Order: sequence, then C-alpha cells, then structure tokens
Amino acid sequence: MEQTQAGKIRILLADDHPQVREQLAARLRRESDFDVVGVTANSVQTLQRAQMKRPDLLLMDPIMRDGLGLATLRQVRANLPNMVVVVLTAFIDTTLNIQFREMGIEHILAKGVLPSELLSELRAAINTSHRPLGG
Repeated sequence: MEQTQAGKIRILLADDHPQVREQLAARLRRESDFDVVGVTANSVQTLQRAQMKRPDLLLMDPIMRDGLGLATLRQVRANLPNMVVVVLTAFIDTTLNIQFREMGIEHILAKGVLPSELLSELRAAINTSHRPLGG
C-alpha cells in the first residue's frame, strides 16, 4: 500500500507526449500540496494506474495517439466516479466539450494555459468536488 502525506492532492498525469509529461510532472512536483502518484503515456496505462493508485485527480490529455482517450475517460468516470478529472488538451472543439460535459467533466483546459492558471484550476477542481483527499 502506497503512503502519501495527508492533505496532499494525489495526481495521476496522462499525456502521450514525453516532453509535456516531463515538464508537467516536474512543475506539479514543485508544489507542496501536490503528490504526483503516477505518470502515464497511453490510455491502457492510464486506466490501470487510475484503478490501482486511485488518485484524487486525473490530469489527462484524452487526444492520445492510441485513439482510446475518450473511451478511457468514460471508463474512469464509470468505475471511479469520485475521481476528479481535469482535461488538458491542445484540441478542444464544441463536440468534444459536449462529450466531456456529458461525462461529468467540468474542468477543460487548453494546453496553452499559463502554469499559474493550471495550478489554480487543479486546486479549484478538488475544492469544488467536496471529497476527502487521499480517498
């Protein structure tokens, strides 16, 4: 069983671009209230780690090369309904927005978001979820 420090936001990061993953993970790890519990490169890994680690928050770009990102989000929402999901993607259109909203995903960000705004949005997503951290 993995131990985390109480009160930290446990984050699973999922993106298929290595540089994006590394930069985001490094940035998140610099925050005292975040605990990056996993970093994944494809949809299968993401679903497996989400089920195994049960993070507080999944930060994911669902537009992955494997083409399974949306299906993975649907499975995460069905199997882990209390997990907060924040979508971070370079490709957002009306159809995708509707699909995300239908899945109950309210936090949708463009990859061009400023780091300070991203961090604020992650904290806000957890704060508005009213769920205990580490659960």
